[in-house]
Amino acid sequence: MLSDFSLKFQAEEQPERPLWRAIQSTEILHFVRSLLLAYDVIGVQKKRGRLVLDSLQDAADLVLEFPPAVHSPKKFLFPHWDQLFRFKLDENILLEAETAAPPRIIFGMHPCDLHAVKILDDCLFEGETDSSYRAKREATLLIGVDCTPDEFCFCTSLGTDRIAEGFDLFLHKRDGHYLIQTGSERGRKLLQDHAPETYDGPEESPLPLQVKQCDNKIKFPFESLPNLLEDAYDDKIWQELGHRCLGCGSCTLLCPTCYCFNVQDKLEISMQEGQRIRTWDSCQFDQFAQVANGNNFRSSQADRQRHRFFRKYKYLWEKHQRTACVGCGRCRRECLSEIEPVTVLNQMFADSPQPAETRPGSEYQPQMAQIIDVEQLSEKDRLFRLRLPQSIDFTPGSFMQISVFGLGEAPFSIASAPDGGNEIELMVRKAGTLTQALHRSRKGDSIGLRGPFGSGYPLASMHGKDLLLVAGGRGLLAIRSLLQAALADRHNFGRITLLCGARDIEALVFPEDLLDWHRSELLDCRIAVKDPDNSWGIPSLDISYLFKDLDIDPQRTIAAVSGPPEMYRQVNPLLFRMGLAEENLYLNLERHMKCGLGKCGKCQINNIYVCECGPIFPYSAIKHLGEAIER
Repeated sequence: MLSDFSLKFQAEEQPERPLWRAIQSTEILHFVRSLLLAYDVIGVQKKRGRLVLDSLQDAADLVLEFPPAVHSPKKFLFPHWDQLFRFKLDENILLEAETAAPPRIIFGMHPCDLHAVKILDDCLFEGETDSSYRAKREATLLIGVDCTPDEFCFCTSLGTDRIAEGFDLFLHKRDGHYLIQTGSERGRKLLQDHAPETYDGPEESPLPLQVKQCDNKIKFPFESLPNLLEDAYDDKIWQELGHRCLGCGSCTLLCPTCYCFNVQDKLEISMQEGQRIRTWDSCQFDQFAQVANGNNFRSSQADRQRHRFFRKYKYLWEKHQRTACVGCGRCRRECLSEIEPVTVLNQMFADSPQPAETRPGSEYQPQMAQIIDVEQLSEKDRLFRLRLPQSIDFTPGSFMQISVFGLGEAPFSIASAPDGGNEIELMVRKAGTLTQALHRSRKGDSIGLRGPFGSGYPLASMHGKDLLLVAGGRGLLAIRSLLQAALADRHNFGRITLLCGARDIEALVFPEDLLDWHRSELLDCRIAVKDPDNSWGIPSLDISYLFKDLDIDPQRTIAAVSGPPEMYRQVNPLLFRMGLAEENLYLNLERHMKCGLGKCGKCQINNIYVCECGPIFPYSAIKHLGEAIER
């Protein structure tokens, strides 16, 4: 259980809505120079030919892009040698408290090290708060910076390659400059006081949390680690590791989350005064678990290796629901015996009995897709072409859930035709925080995708028929997928007519496609906008006017209508008066879909779930549902 102080500390750190500002390298230099006047600024710098984390004397020495091999910032919050208090041995023993911690900034912490501080907070604020750690933690501000994993990192397996909280400021590298994000009120004030021009600059859209690429991976969900170890207490692997381990303690001393220590007195040469100090210790040392009578309850190196793994991946998980490992790879980089946690854990998992059932929550976990192209359709609309790890099978009218880690997920109609490949197109209109973050994504970035979901247009049953496609505004998204599929198989369809309407030219999605279709001989494309001053010179018309002089054969025509409900109430009666059968009219009933699995109830219309049974429905199947069209 966390102490009252810890809860108060965490509550005070909760920021208002984060600020996002652009900041150039020269502005960062001025920022650091200003900070040096008020704080002890810790940063990575080059000394004697190697990169070290130490107090900065000159802002120009700060290195922001550095490999993960640099030692962790743990020593500035939990020093390897820490004076707890001084004492004097006169007639009355005098105790002198340690002086207050100086105000300090650690500038340039990788996401894994920020996660490590959260683990130290969990452990050292628990129960009786460690006051020495508390003093340094309160006096220290944390400024993060993005990183690139190396061959030893496995942070992606533990979700510590990215972070949405637990920092005061964070620097994201983007397109030759940085975006700085506030993560606390202290960070906001720091930016305001020491980089006022940046603080007062224009608001930038938030970036999605990018999942990084690591070749070194745990090949199973890390949430399974406690149960895996529970069944492996007597596994032979501990003896194998014990024979290899030298007991040097490098793995724990370099670990950003290990905090085992010893307390001892150090007398001055006068023998009349001294200090009580805390020094780092290691559970891998042979005398760490030795008690007064000489008994050592963890006497073998095999026992000590087992304790290390259990403490990292089981004991603290059961207390705090997070592993005490952040996947930084420092233990493996420095291990003379080349003991690799990932290899050990994967071997244990491979040797363990595997349950037949799927892991909980797997249906909500997205797969990662790469952005291979971004096209600016308008000021607010962008078309993203995505490549998935494997081929995708869907019908026109289906949708996907896009994940922006840290902001959530949202549904988007697939705008391209199914072709049996592994690439799709999704159009994103910039509106809220999530879509703004997507608009910040660039070619080569990765985003999460779930799906495809829903029941689309019955393409095969439309073969041999005339198609009448009616789209209002963004309703063209689903229609585009159907139209592209029909045009790709043009000989299997009769006449194809597209009627598209919007309030103005800017509201037309895929304007270049519309112009190409209008000029094409493969279909009859008609466009209407209500704005009389439009740049295309189109007469100011409502979409219903496009039905004038429209010649269709109702016996061989299938209509697909996609747009707002008020358009349906206007268009559907026109189609029925033209003789179209109810079962040959398909409507797109997109609603606010969340889970995509027909469970959450967000998209429920009367007794049906749109995400499961739709979003494409024949009119005959939903005409009795009052919530479908009437409201």
